Amino acid sequence: MDIQQILQKYDDPSRKDFEEYQLNSELHKNFTKVNGELPCDDLAELMAFGFNEDYQDIKTGWGTYFGPMTVIRNDNGTATETPSIRLVNNDILDYWHSRAKIANHPILVARYSGLVWDFTKYVTQNQPPAEIAKICINAIIKVALENYYINEINVFSKLKRALSIAILLNDKDLISKCKNAIITFENTVSKDLLPGIWGHAFDLLMFNKKAQLSEDEEKFIIDELEAKLERLLSVDSQELQKTIWPAQNSATRLADYYRKRSQNQDVFRIICKFADASEQYVKGASVAEIAGNAQDLYKLYIKYHLKDKAAEMLLKVRSLGTKVPSEMKTVGADLNIPTEKIREYLSGMTKGGLADTIQRLLFTYIPIKETEEGILRKKAAKAPISYLFTQQLIDSKGRLITTIGPLEEDFDAHLIKEISNNLTLQSITLRFLIDEMISKFGFNSSDILETIKDCPAIDQHRLKIIEKGLDAYFENDFVVAIHLIIPQIEEAIRNIVEFGGGNVLKESRGGGFHLRTFDDLLRDNIINESLDADLVNYFKILFTDQKGWNLRNNVCHGMTNLEEFNFQTADRLIHALLCLSIIKYID
Repeated sequence: MDIQQILQKYDDPSRKDFEEYQLNSELHKNFTKVNGELPCDDLAELMAFGFNEDYQDIKTGWGTYFGPMTVIRNDNGTATETPSIRLVNNDILDYWHSRAKIANHPILVARYSGLVWDFTKYVTQNQPPAEIAKICINAIIKVALENYYINEINVFSKLKRALSIAILLNDKDLISKCKNAIITFENTVSKDLLPGIWGHAFDLLMFNKKAQLSEDEEKFIIDELEAKLERLLSVDSQELQKTIWPAQNSATRLADYYRKRSQNQDVFRIICKFADASEQYVKGASVAEIAGNAQDLYKLYIKYHLKDKAAEMLLKVRSLGTKVPSEMKTVGADLNIPTEKIREYLSGMTKGGLADTIQRLLFTYIPIKETEEGILRKKAAKAPISYLFTQQLIDSKGRLITTIGPLEEDFDAHLIKEISNNLTLQSITLRFLIDEMISKFGFNSSDILETIKDCPAIDQHRLKIIEKGLDAYFENDFVVAIHLIIPQIEEAIRNIVEFGGGNVLKESRGGGFHLRTFDDLLRDNIINESLDADLVNYFKILFTDQKGWNLRNNVCHGMTNLEEFNFQTADRLIHALLCLSIIKYID
């Protein structure tokens, strides 16, 4: 069967059992080249159904509605796109235009006309004809209202596209037809427990002035959402497991609507109604689940400016947070390092004397971002499931510190967490190395002071404070050592900003000035231009990032427990302090 025979089979208006990807698949299985090449018409057909609609990847797209099905990165930095817009020329556009006029099936008509409308300006630098837009819009409406679909979600995407084209044309008749199609289609396919196939009429029309909703249409959409919310929440506690998520989709849309109209009592009614059901839903669950739900409700109250309810919920969050750690289980694993491997490592690291050893220590234990990214990607490839869900980091009292989204949405946060975990693992070899330096070279406070004394970022009068911290470190008084050393590292970074002509002060609400935070300093352009990017990233993770060790903030705000003032933390601070010796004046 050749391409034209396949098209004839699909171009039958009585067929309502396929989508574009199925036609594309069959076309690619049956095409035949003539003298090693495809006829222009066949190439046009193969390409037509190979493009992705509503293409979202801006980096690999062309700024068009349609985009490539696949993009493969080549070793030389280029990319291979399939299909490629570069193959689209005037002949292919003309072919699609003619097919849009003679095809019988609305799916085919919508695709041909949609491509002409989308690609004409890109290929020819000319505006596409308005008639092709009208053909596309009418075909999409026919797909929706005459049941030419398998997946309802895809139809909503098409209707959104049709509405946007109609608005661009400023054609009131077409806008009205699109609007009515969206409302009618949603009303036809809507199922309460499937929020993915309802709410689109609200999202596309309610706050879109160009959609020209009438009062009756607006009321119909809102009444439907109110009725859904009532049905979804009027169930027993066991059924709430199925209905609570769809109910939230309805509640937040209604609250957005009432807030925009300044109907604050209705906002309060809707959000509190949902919140009451949500608290009922988690009754009997674990403390962690109840606490998590309370945090979500707190955010919901804040979003809709229900400050009194938010304050009540925050107290609940705080109360529940203290109980979460008791439910948590410690997960660990044995780490066996052969003695000969340790000796081999220490021998290599301490070769050539103390000065050489300090240099190796410095650069070995600064995490290299590019390397860590590779490690993270390999881990994600081996165990993708663990990177698909949002994670929560909590402190020892059960308070939520921060959240980390799925890897594809929040890669940088996962990278910080990955580096932070690796710093913890490295603590073992770092401790071995420092012990070996003490044993082999008599490594002490004087050696560290000698290493950092020429650092221009360290004021000489600060060396006495640092010395007291170092003496406490070598006496295993880690509480004193950590409290003394952290502020001196922060002061050194502040000095670099001042040396570079930057400002370390910030206006306070009382009218005076206060010092910029350590985190703010590490984000200053002067720091990023003066210091190696990996060193800056290391300091952020070690001192100021909530997803990392966050030592500066935890220690200075009194959030560090006694057992956390240990060799692991202190060793890292010694390494960070030694890193300041890298900083030199450049004449």
